[in-house]
Amino acid sequence: MLTAVEDFIGKVREIYGRVDDMEARFAEIRPLLQELLKDEELKEASESWPFRNEPEKGYIENLLFYEDPDYKFVLNSLLKKPHESTPVHDHAHTWTLYGVLRGTEKVIRFERTDTPSEAAGEDEYADLKKISEHEVKPGYIDFVRPYDIHVEHTGEEPVVGVIFRDQRVGGFLQNYYDAETGKINKTKGPVQIPYKLGA
Repeated sequence: MLTAVEDFIGKVREIYGRVDDMEARFAEIRPLLQELLKDEELKEASESWPFRNEPEKGYIENLLFYEDPDYKFVLNSLLKKPHESTPVHDHAHTWTLYGVLRGTEKVIRFERTDTPSEAAGEDEYADLKKISEHEVKPGYIDFVRPYDIHVEHTGEEPVVGVIFRDQRVGGFLQNYYDAETGKINKTKGPVQIPYKLGA
């Protein structure tokens, strides 16, 4: 594994062992991920990572670099081609730091103006309101808390994101939203592809 990634994992494990509150954990981890995004060896390695998403078919793939055996946090990558968009989505109950390693894109955030049902899986529609829209570039970190709703659109160049999550996704349902109608589609989210992150 790359030295910078090993150092990042070691520091994150120390934080997890010392801090119980997830908000506080992620506040400490965020600057560590920002430093990782500056690593030239990581940027060079990312040149060979594969692009295999088919967002028009609802297929999104994450490279899975690391899953911690004790604390269960993971380090992922999401690669997007030019003029590619993710679905409007949330990450269910998980906590996420999404860092841009290469490329620029537009991130749009939404909030629900209705009251979600307390019964899991009962809602079929959501009333969505756009609350922010901004262009992001390498070094940007998006802190995505549980059930935050967002979408990413790439521009003229591919985008490589490095993602820190509190747990592996793909084994539970997340929400994809139709931005115009608000219809909610349940999905297991990104497919996790184990990938050796070496020098």
